[in-house]
Amino acid sequence: MNDLEWRRVGRASAWAYGGLVIVGGVLVTVVSVGIPPTAPDLAKHYSYIREIWPELYISFLLFMAAFLSLAPLGLMLREFFGRTLRSELLYASFFAAAIVGVIWMLVQAGSAQAVARESAWMLAQAGSAQAVARDSAGLSTPDLNVLGASSSIWSGVINWLQRGFLLFASFGAYWTGRIALQQRSMPGGLAWVSLVMAGLFWFGLATLVLRDLGISLPDTVGSLVLALVALFALVWAGWLGLALGRPT
Repeated sequence: MNDLEWRRVGRASAWAYGGLVIVGGVLVTVVSVGIPPTAPDLAKHYSYIREIWPELYISFLLFMAAFLSLAPLGLMLREFFGRTLRSELLYASFFAAAIVGVIWMLVQAGSAQAVARESAWMLAQAGSAQAVARDSAGLSTPDLNVLGASSSIWSGVINWLQRGFLLFASFGAYWTGRIALQQRSMPGGLAWVSLVMAGLFWFGLATLVLRDLGISLPDTVGSLVLALVALFALVWAGWLGLALGRPT
């Protein structure tokens, strides 16, 4: 591809990432606000999941499309900055973030197919949002407890995929800002926004690690981090798209 085509790909990928993340994030936030806790009424929790499953499904698809757009974005940035060790690390980071992010959403949306009538099969397969939405209806209390236990197992897998995405995406944003500052090939403000994005990813990852260590933070902290990430993702992606699409 010629230089103009590369720039168009980069602009489209950046804007797709920013726009899809915002739309998917708003959708999943709106429908998830009223989700009741698993305790003390597990049946009520799963009943609500079944009701909002169509919206969750759409949000998962939006996030998958957003994460996939990171792969061509990283490829274009490598060509934009020139092939150096740092630009190769940038591309590898965004490509890994795209792959891990898509797997994260796939597992979240439908990696398991629970069968309520067969406990052994349910233990092996239950746990995804799709499984809950389709198979929790009419379960007895013991079946619900089994489904809840298996959901915890899959939640662990999903949480580690989330951590992997944050790690790789942070490296991609970091190398973007670092190279841009070194080469002065992008506006200085955009370079610093990229570094702030990396910092927010690392901060979000740190809060999850603290939770793993048993140090719980207020829910408002997590909500604030998510809001800041979403806001900066929109600003970063929009500005990056403009910078990449501007002919030299």
